[in-house]
Amino acid sequence: MLKPTKKITKKEIQHDPFLESIDKAQSHLKEKRDLYMKLAIGLIVVLLGFNFITNKQSQNEIKANKALGQAMVALDRGDFSNAQFQLETISTEFNGTRSAEIAGYHIGKMKYESGDFSGAQPYLTQFLKDNPINIMVSSATLMMADISIQDGDTNSALTYLNKGISKSVDKHTHRMMSLEKAKLIFASGDIDGARSIADGILAEKNVTPVQKQVAQELIGKIPG
Repeated sequence: MLKPTKKITKKEIQHDPFLESIDKAQSHLKEKRDLYMKLAIGLIVVLLGFNFITNKQSQNEIKANKALGQAMVALDRGDFSNAQFQLETISTEFNGTRSAEIAGYHIGKMKYESGDFSGAQPYLTQFLKDNPINIMVSSATLMMADISIQDGDTNSALTYLNKGISKSVDKHTHRMMSLEKAKLIFASGDIDGARSIADGILAEKNVTPVQKQVAQELIGKIPG
C-alpha cells in the first residue's frame, strides 16, 4: 500500500539548506556586482597592457635586429667609425634586447683592440652580467682577463678565465682557454698546476699544432 505523499510546508521550504544557499549566493552577487565588474575590467586592462607591452617589445627586437645587421655589414667592410656609432645607438635605444647585448660586446671588443681598456671594460662587464650568448663568452672573458692582468689583478683574471673555460662551446675553445689559464698560474708560481694542464692537453686527440706548441713551450719552461 502506497504511503501518503508528505506535504511540504511553506516553513520547510523556507529553511531548505539548498534554497538558502542559492538565495545567499544571489544576494552576494547583487551586493558585490560592482566590485566584480571593477575586478573584471581591471583584469581586461592588465591583459591589454601586457599584450601592448609584448607587442612593443617584439617590435623593438625586430628594429634592433635590423639595426644590428646594418652595423655588422659596416664592421665587415672595415667602416669602424660608422659601425661603432651604429652599435652605440643600438646599445642606447634598444636597451634590454638581445641585439643591444651583442652590440655592447662588439663595442667593448673594438675599444679593447684599439687599446682603450678603460672604455672596453664597462661594455664587456655588462655583457657578461647579462644572459650572454655562450659562443661570445670565451672571447669576452679573455679580453677581461687581459685587462685585469694589465691592472695587476691576477685573481680577477683567473676568475674570468675559469668562467670562459666553463662556458666553452667546443674542445678547441676549452683547450685555448685552459692554456691561457696555465700560462697565468705558471707566472703566478703554480708550477704543478700549469704542468697538469699542459700535460692533459698534450694527451688529448686532435690538438691543433699551435696548441701543441704552446703546451710544449710551457712544459719546457718548467724546471726538472
